[in-house]
Amino acid sequence: MNIDKEYIIRIRRELHQVPERGFNLPKTFAVIRRELDAMGIPYTEKWSDASIVATLNEGKGNKTIGLRADNDGLPIQEETGLPFSSTIEGQMHACGHDTHTAMLLGAAKALKEMEDDIKCCVKFVFQGPEEGPSGARVVCENGLMEEIDEMIGCHISPTAPMGAIRLNKTCMNASAHGFEITLHGKSAHVARPQQGVDAIALANRVYTDIQIMRAREMDPLKPVVIGIGTFHGGTANNIICDEVKMTGTIRALTPETDEKAWRRLREICENAARDMGGSAEVKELSFTPAVINHHEIADAIVAAARKVEGPTLIDDDKETSMGAEDFSRFILCKPGAMFSLGAAPTPDAKIPLHNGKMILNEDALDITPKIFVQYVLDRMA
Repeated sequence: MNIDKEYIIRIRRELHQVPERGFNLPKTFAVIRRELDAMGIPYTEKWSDASIVATLNEGKGNKTIGLRADNDGLPIQEETGLPFSSTIEGQMHACGHDTHTAMLLGAAKALKEMEDDIKCCVKFVFQGPEEGPSGARVVCENGLMEEIDEMIGCHISPTAPMGAIRLNKTCMNASAHGFEITLHGKSAHVARPQQGVDAIALANRVYTDIQIMRAREMDPLKPVVIGIGTFHGGTANNIICDEVKMTGTIRALTPETDEKAWRRLREICENAARDMGGSAEVKELSFTPAVINHHEIADAIVAAARKVEGPTLIDDDKETSMGAEDFSRFILCKPGAMFSLGAAPTPDAKIPLHNGKMILNEDALDITPKIFVQYVLDRMA
């Protein structure tokens, strides 16, 4: 196989300068279209306004393999000082999706050169957003996976050793259950607290009870995180607050754990509000299922990784992240698996994803395309 690392790095740097968010990705998609046109690979945008799905060998063989990349950036100011830093104020590819896109284009370029030797159909899925709004959810709901038999994907890591391929054969990423809690009290002068219902006091109780629930009611062998990210309430220093809004997320590795935590969170809010004379509303903001890898596909990724040059580690039973990944949407529909690629710039790199100073080692960027191509070669028949 011929993986063009210089091409991948060049495309990555171009994309890194124009990080876009949500479903509004015009500059990013212009690059993808330009490159696919240059390769002569046909594509469609029929699955959503913010996705591109390219197809190699339409209708060939009895299998269609999907290769996936997400394409959006984050609302983070870049502080790397790189010569190809973001040109968009307050936005950065701080989760590595620029590399995901460039690596998938690199795999497409290599597979196109081998087109006659590929005995199946391959779809290159540029799904659009993953941070917040889920491009994967949209294309799956619109029927994309009816045309794909199995799907694989990769996420880059700036803190894992350069070239390390890590894959958990069961749960790779936790589910993410976003919520909003609104607690209603009763306004009064602080000098007459008996006339009001303090929503801030109610919120403090709810916050504490949620953490006690997590620590004392949940199975410690089944990890769960319940985090409150925002907490807003009050209008003046001498008025008892009558409304507090809190938002947060539940992260769990099994559906059963998420279900219990979600149920108990609502019960805690309702019970605390009733006890203190207020009321509570709990609203689901979003839900991303856990990435539960299919064992056969995971094994095939490991086998492909062992055949190519570059990987320094195969760790197929320990890598699990409490971070969410909407790749889960694809493998709820069809068999699939996801792995991570280490790209730490130094052996002791500590700056994680979602950080304005995050830097990746570009020497790793040809490894995932090699695995993608080898996977297709191994599975095409």
